[in-house]
Amino acid sequence: MLSDKLLEIRHLEKSFGSFKAVNDISLHVNKGDIYGFLGPNGAGKSTTLRMVLGLIKPNKGEILISNKSIEGNDRKFLNNIGALIEKPDFYKNLSALDNLKILFKMSKLKKKNRISEVLNEVNLWDKRNQKVGGYSQGMKQRLGIAQTLLHQPSLIILDEPSNGLDPQGQAAMRNLILRINIDMGITIIISSHILSEIEKIANRMVVINKGQKILEGNVKELMAKELLKVNFKTDSVENLSNLLSNKKIDFEIRNNNIIALINEENIPLVIEDIVKNNISIQEVRQMRTLEELFLGLTQ
Repeated sequence: MLSDKLLEIRHLEKSFGSFKAVNDISLHVNKGDIYGFLGPNGAGKSTTLRMVLGLIKPNKGEILISNKSIEGNDRKFLNNIGALIEKPDFYKNLSALDNLKILFKMSKLKKKNRISEVLNEVNLWDKRNQKVGGYSQGMKQRLGIAQTLLHQPSLIILDEPSNGLDPQGQAAMRNLILRINIDMGITIIISSHILSEIEKIANRMVVINKGQKILEGNVKELMAKELLKVNFKTDSVENLSNLLSNKKIDFEIRNNNIIALINEENIPLVIEDIVKNNISIQEVRQMRTLEELFLGLTQ
């Protein structure tokens, strides 16, 4: 049976002098994933991605693309990868169309209508003749993504694609990423510090800190394993407090709200006991977010 792993990293290490930037990291990205690559500044994210792209060599470990090691000087594996690392960089005095024509020629691509295809895919066809220097940040980011799609890769790596965008721009970027993943069948790795965006679109993720992997897995499953903050809005604060205390559940009271720490699988049981005891509840709301999980792991 063929593996579903498109990218696999095994015991990767990278040092710069006495500083170990990446320390024994192992992870894998499956075909079809939108994979969140999370960690605070200096955690080793960019160093890891640069090793995946062959820009720097690891001291130890192995990187496999479609079950093939990328050792040595053979760069054919890059034919299947598109990458936008840091901010996109184009000739500002040239149009989007002319910039992509240069990249198309440099990459020795053959499909003549590919430039028009990618500009349509990122909704920039109508602005194709406008100079890139006059583009908004969101348009530049979309043109950067068009560049990653030009050679029809199976995997693209996006480093902070929503950085510097307003809420409308973030929503447009989120929709574009989902469309690339679902409609084009392209696997995507996203390195980002905008955790709310990752929570909305990623199905799997890894968190690294100080060069080491903290956890990896399905986003929803990882969050479910943690204690959730659950907000109960009630006019029976005393009765609910007594019930939670008897169950040895930690909580705090804020006016007519009680915020309790409960495992997700136990929430229905707690609600069932609340109903049995005739305690009046106006609202029950989960408050756990990916940001809270991230901060708890990396502090």
